[in-house]
Amino acid sequence: SYTEIPFEEDLYSLYGLFDIFVHVPVNPEIEAFGQTYVEALAAGVPSVFTLSGVAAEFVEDGKNALVVPFQDSAAIIGAFRKILEDEDLRRSIIQNGQKDVALYFALPTMIKKLKILYS
Repeated sequence: SYTEIPFEEDLYSLYGLFDIFVHVPVNPEIEAFGQTYVEALAAGVPSVFTLSGVAAEFVEDGKNALVVPFQDSAAIIGAFRKILEDEDLRRSIIQNGQKDVALYFALPTMIKKLKILYS
């Protein structure tokens, strides 16, 4: 069963409600909402990801998030436990996630990357 939740316009506040964020597409080619990786890390939510879409470009296991294999529910649960039980790890991935988002997704960086892409 599921509950459909209406779209929340204040996403930063919504992310602030999460203890852990999980986004685990089933393979590297399928990635529905790539911006959620960036939003969760920018909001300081410790996260569990698979390396799909843009995550493969900047997410590093144990540095800015925890990375799990595709379609591995036991690994997802294990990552949840690590985040909840290891305060130093949790604090570290939050800080590194926010730093990496600022580094990789700042507007000047994005413009520079687009210029290189189109040159």
